[in-house]
Amino acid sequence: MSDEGTGGEVCAVCGKPAEGERGFSHLYHGGRRFPLCCPMCLQLFQRAPDRFARGENPKTLVEELLDELKWRDSGR
Repeated sequence: MSDEGTGGEVCAVCGKPAEGERGFSHLYHGGRRFPLCCPMCLQLFQRAPDRFARGENPKTLVEELLDELKWRDSGR
């Protein structure tokens, strides 16, 4: 069963539309399909797939992961 064509896919990370041309990619995790809208959301999902799959508050999780990336980049 595919979610394609339902017109209601949203990005698993940020919640923006992720169907048709707006969809960037999708990943499978734990037997479930997760649509993603852009390269940044793909990278964030790959950093914490279990947490996104559990449905943790995406805004809080994204902020936490972005802060981690900023901290690592500041050491350059």
